[in-house]
Amino acid sequence: MSNYYYILSGLPQLSLENTLQESDLDEAWSLIKRNASSEDLEQISWFLRRNDLFNLLESWQHRYLTYPYRPLRKPYSLSRKEISVINKAPGLLNPIFHAYYERVISDMPHWSANEMDRKWLRYFFHKVDAEAKAFIRDLFSFERYVRALMATFNQGVYSFVNKEFVYTDELIRSQLIKGNVQLSERQKLSQPFLESLLKALATKDPQSISNAVHQVLWDKADELAYGHYFDQFALLNYCSKLFLIYRREQLSQNQQKPFLKDLLEAATKDIKQHD
Repeated sequence: MSNYYYILSGLPQLSLENTLQESDLDEAWSLIKRNASSEDLEQISWFLRRNDLFNLLESWQHRYLTYPYRPLRKPYSLSRKEISVINKAPGLLNPIFHAYYERVISDMPHWSANEMDRKWLRYFFHKVDAEAKAFIRDLFSFERYVRALMATFNQGVYSFVNKEFVYTDELIRSQLIKGNVQLSERQKLSQPFLESLLKALATKDPQSISNAVHQVLWDKADELAYGHYFDQFALLNYCSKLFLIYRREQLSQNQQKPFLKDLLEAATKDIKQHD
């Protein structure tokens, strides 16, 4: 069993308002890997698998759709070199990915980027629901809901987005598709994050949207770990925030490079051809 007090008390404080050096994040991640129990690491590995999946998707979109390479999401368990030879050595994949990869490898070259993302993420979240414990299962389920809200919102805003896909329940979908959403008091009370998220989406500003999504996921992790201080829930809460900070810092670094412009051009071309 992990000594949760020892691990958590030795980790740096995390905040969305303060910047941490990547070396500090790496040191925190190393401490967790060295001292957490095998049971804890199995649950934490879902965060790694999620990053690995996004890295794999971006690699496959580069291979099959000539999308530009993007920096790997950190932390990860598959290096760029390992990802580049997956087609020759699929055994490098985590078993849950390997099984699905063998089923779809012949179809993937014919998928659009949207299809690739949608099918792989649906499979991954299904595995999370079936195999992960409560904190991970509930947090990832919420993340999936946030992604669905964003996708539905974009269906209402952008004419080129395929409106046939249904991501959310009919009530919120009809509100988002129509635009100019007026939330009921019941919706505001039951989903207090919704108003701030929709306001951020309406700005169409990537930085505002990124900040809002990170805050929503941060708050949800705190909610799920409420009343837990030095146990597995507290450790998983910390890890969820650590991975968010890694992502935030990486997105900030990416703004200094022309990834977004190249990616948007490739995505627009793909949408016109396939969706």
